[in-house]
Amino acid sequence: MQTSTSQVDPAPQAAPGPVKETPFFFHSGAHALFGLLHEPPSGRTGDTFVFCHPFGEEKLWSHRVYVSFARALADAGHAVLRFDYMGNGDSEGLFSASTLTTAQADVTAAIEQARQATGAERVHLLGLRLGATIASLVAERSSVVDRLILWSPIVDGARYMQELLRINLTTQMAMYKEVRQDREALVAVMQGGDTVNVDGYELSYQHYSEVSAVTLAAAAKRHQSPCLVVQIDRQPGRPAPELQQLADSYPHGSFSFAQEDAFWKEIAKFYHQAPNLYATTTGWLG
Repeated sequence: MQTSTSQVDPAPQAAPGPVKETPFFFHSGAHALFGLLHEPPSGRTGDTFVFCHPFGEEKLWSHRVYVSFARALADAGHAVLRFDYMGNGDSEGLFSASTLTTAQADVTAAIEQARQATGAERVHLLGLRLGATIASLVAERSSVVDRLILWSPIVDGARYMQELLRINLTTQMAMYKEVRQDREALVAVMQGGDTVNVDGYELSYQHYSEVSAVTLAAAAKRHQSPCLVVQIDRQPGRPAPELQQLADSYPHGSFSFAQEDAFWKEIAKFYHQAPNLYATTTGWLG
């Protein structure tokens, strides 16, 4: 297969025949991770992408959008590797043992797997929410990450972790009609070695503390290739200051709006795809 190119045509000719989708397992450390490679059936001349999924239930609700966009890119002549982090989906390991550190190691392993599978020298990273944060962190120390696409990244990790703990409080109210453990108590539970349940996912203190320490826009970035930060909003208005700051922290950063609902949440509208987000992304790639 050919080495990846430096740019992506936003509207190239579709490859003949159906998109190829190959499921397989590959290793990250001691764990086997599940991956699925989307690619045209033959004659691929485009680039290689690795998708980084978000946390917990956000992974579930955004899954269809990820699949649809991966297929669209493959139909346009590019390769896309989607995969599950350790302890997520069909990958080996316990979710309670997964952390920000293990997720970054998994993305690094996925990048190497994608390069081996396609012959690409460099890959593009795309992530949503915490997946975008992970992609940003990996790109800071990788020499083989080309373009970086960050869909509604988590910039303030501490605030995000507090939002997750608030879900636990809401669950307590639904079950017991009262809050029996406030957020300070929940943190103490994790510090004591137990996990806290968030929408059915067991959150460990290591994961909680690692994400809480993230301030993604606090310093200038080393990543030298172009980076796109997308603010996804049902009614786009002013740029969120933290997302604009994040885009400005990259030497070649860009900021864009995409008018879409928050499809990573449980909402009334079924999101088979996110056309405005796709157009924003492919337009920038081109």
